[in-house]
Amino acid sequence: MTGDDTGPGEANLTEKINQTNVERRISSLEASYDEVPVTEERFELSPEEYADVFAATRGTGYSGNSVAFVTREGTDFPALSDQIPDQAAGDTRDRVLLVLGRGADMWALPGGGKGDEYESVQGTAVRRVNEQTGIRCTVTGVAEVVHSMYYPDTDAQGSVHTLDIYLEAAYKRGALDVDESELVGAAWFAEPPERLTPGARERFAAFLDDE
Repeated sequence: MTGDDTGPGEANLTEKINQTNVERRISSLEASYDEVPVTEERFELSPEEYADVFAATRGTGYSGNSVAFVTREGTDFPALSDQIPDQAAGDTRDRVLLVLGRGADMWALPGGGKGDEYESVQGTAVRRVNEQTGIRCTVTGVAEVVHSMYYPDTDAQGSVHTLDIYLEAAYKRGALDVDESELVGAAWFAEPPERLTPGARERFAAFLDDE
């Protein structure tokens, strides 16, 4: 659909938004890690829904999120303070870092947000974890990459591509120092809390199965 009599909305549907950037990010991960599991999901949207997704991606630089599943060995915690009963020292289970965003009612994985220019996916995640929680971590692998493709359920040709990247990471150093402009709180969990985002719950379940 081209030509002077084509409306802006129709012209938009002929484009493939963020496909090149998404493919580049996947290729970069595959060059850095031995295993990069990619799950593809396809969604057919009404013209109104597609227009919303299109507007949220085109020209904004948004092509998805990278979050980190940060684990910390239970033996790595500092010594108990004088105020804590001695029996608490017996809980040496490994733990997972989760955050509660402002306005959110579910715990989630830290990270997300737009990357800086020339910043890698993993670099963005490490930086954002530290900005949000004060924790420094090291990315050790890729748990899953979800490649979502959004199409209009009309005869128009077009698509929007995004990625949700779940990175595996290990605690490096630091203590919790929450950025209150973004988060209500952050904590280390040995067991998943009741209210947890689906992506974080799936990662947490796999973590417990591996223990």
